[in-house]
Amino acid sequence: MREKLVTFSEFAMALYPHEVEYLLSVQQLEKSENIKILNLVNYNSKNPLNRLPYDTSIDKRTYSYIKKWIEETLEKVDVDHFYNWLLTIEQSVMSDSITPEQEKALKDQAMLSTPSRYYFLRLYQVIQHYRDYLIVRNRTRYYAEVSDYLNKYHKNYIRSTTINNRLNNAAEKIAIKGLLSDKEFTRMESFFKSVYFDDNLDGYTRYRAAVRLTILYYTYREFDSMRELYDSLDAQFKTEVFYSKRILANYYSNRAMMHSKLNELDLAEKYGYLSVRAKNSDYLFYLINLCGVLLRSNKNKEALKIMTQAIPELKNTNSFYYKIGFVAFYIRTLNANGMLDKAISYASTFLEGYKKEIFEHRWHLFFSAYIQVLFRAEKYSKIISLSKRYRLVAREKQSAGSATYLPTIAWYTAASEYFEGAMSKERFHEFMLKSAGDLISSKYKTRKVRELLNDLMQNLPVVMKSLKDELNL
Repeated sequence: MREKLVTFSEFAMALYPHEVEYLLSVQQLEKSENIKILNLVNYNSKNPLNRLPYDTSIDKRTYSYIKKWIEETLEKVDVDHFYNWLLTIEQSVMSDSITPEQEKALKDQAMLSTPSRYYFLRLYQVIQHYRDYLIVRNRTRYYAEVSDYLNKYHKNYIRSTTINNRLNNAAEKIAIKGLLSDKEFTRMESFFKSVYFDDNLDGYTRYRAAVRLTILYYTYREFDSMRELYDSLDAQFKTEVFYSKRILANYYSNRAMMHSKLNELDLAEKYGYLSVRAKNSDYLFYLINLCGVLLRSNKNKEALKIMTQAIPELKNTNSFYYKIGFVAFYIRTLNANGMLDKAISYASTFLEGYKKEIFEHRWHLFFSAYIQVLFRAEKYSKIISLSKRYRLVAREKQSAGSATYLPTIAWYTAASEYFEGAMSKERFHEFMLKSAGDLISSKYKTRKVRELLNDLMQNLPVVMKSLKDELNL
């Protein structure tokens, strides 16, 4: 019995709060014991640091029933589960091996599905293939129903397809063009919002619009606008509209990022931990975000613990974007915990092994972390050497004027040159004053500037205090 409850507890611990709220909204359980268990699952899901034990006096078959009911109820509305089923059906149609049971299931799904279903587009395409299959084989049993479905929703299919093409083009503009004019930003924001808030569109198209709004708001540091979007998504995730564990984890991670940028660190930590409650292909990315939140909250030991535990995951990823991101934050975490020699050694070894990949993917993130720990260790000549060898300051300047630009490397390099006698105190002060002054008009950048100056202050207390006073920081 004890082992059975351990199994159930572990299963329940992996559930997300939005999953449980959905279960509560649709449950029609009659037995009081079932409702009692579900309510406790709900409490424990929302209070991970203060979980209550499950009642061992309740029969183990009741726990088995609730576990099965939860799995089946969530599976019915899981968009990823439905998509995988669609792929199986499509493969059977295209290989002429569809069974009578699969045909009936496809027909039933068509009758239940409207254009607002998450994967309506994919279902429509599979049904198109199936109609062709019926025509070629002169099969008339389901032809009329299938053809009626395709004709009835043809305009919806064309509309959603057209909108998705526009979403693709818009995302390409954001990624390639970089800075948008105010007019372009407003036009793009309006388009994305009109798609997301259109309940008549399929969920896949609507969620793609929400993702692009997230990118737009993040790129241009419009975090208050992002909050409005995510408050709307929060309500949607308590329904079946966008549900899957994968999408929920992504939502939690994005929400953690948003709260972090708004300096709401308790909320950022809450959603950061939710994002890594269950592992998926983006687990390392979500873990890095959580680590950043913990470091900003000065929870350095907690950050070191989660990063150390995740090193086996690092070895299993083929994504250098994730790998370099993890290494950069691991260096920062070691630095924050005073493990300077280990951080420097780790960074140096990684640079030797993956120099090409670092510059192809996330060179600024990596070198910012590496140079910061070198600065803390007072290895100023090494910083100057790295900066000159790889032309890091010049590389950094190429993004000047962008919403994300911060002269991190330029500042640490200048401070190192000041320590090494290559830059006078007056010239260093003038450089820092102008560089920082150009950035503090932005609320977000003001906070980042203050954080960087505070870090530099640990080695340059008098100079940095004078500079901060002059900048009113």
